[in-house]
Amino acid sequence: AAALIAEGAKVIVTGRREEPLKQLTGEHPDAVRYITTDVTEKGAPANAIRFVIEQFDRLDVLVNNAGLGTLAPLVELDDEALEQTLAVNVRGLLVTTREAIPHLSKTGGAVVNISSTLAQASMPGAAAYSGAKAAVERITSALAAELGPQGIRLNSVAPGLTETDMSAGAPQEMFDAMIAQTPLGRLGRPEDIARAVAFLASDDASWITGQVLQSSGGLML
Repeated sequence: AAALIAEGAKVIVTGRREEPLKQLTGEHPDAVRYITTDVTEKGAPANAIRFVIEQFDRLDVLVNNAGLGTLAPLVELDDEALEQTLAVNVRGLLVTTREAIPHLSKTGGAVVNISSTLAQASMPGAAAYSGAKAAVERITSALAAELGPQGIRLNSVAPGLTETDMSAGAPQEMFDAMIAQTPLGRLGRPEDIARAVAFLASDDASWITGQVLQSSGGLML
């Protein structure tokens, strides 16, 4: 959000936790509005898109960033965990995008989906998450073909392991292993991913659609 604001955008931020949304809005009162949203709840994505139009009367960019990193052996995942992984990473993305299409078609807008290097890499314990993120990448290319005639671009950013709240609980051995395999020799930072998103959302990427941009320090060479 901060990267897009720096490029002059006005931004609606969404999430389940209100406090960080309020904090960002307080830091950028002229550029940010927020709405608490859980993309898995029926009607919530439509309500969020409606709020965007009420606040700013247009939609140019949709960033599908809601994610759930379910990492465990398949035999340890119950039906609820599997359903939630797909509901957040796949169904929530599809429904939110569907609700945004009528507005993006008016502006020739862009959608940026957040994938993962695990969409293409194989790691024990990542079957559910890898499958969900692989679906995100296929959805991106399929919708790029479907919505291109309406002037809508769709691309994905695939981060490597990044220093966020989601990854904070990962064991140190995982961090060490990822750093050892990464040519640039460090974990990703949120701003690394944000710059990639901002590029794909910008007019500089106006001839780019249906692509996956790796932002992983060379992990997936």
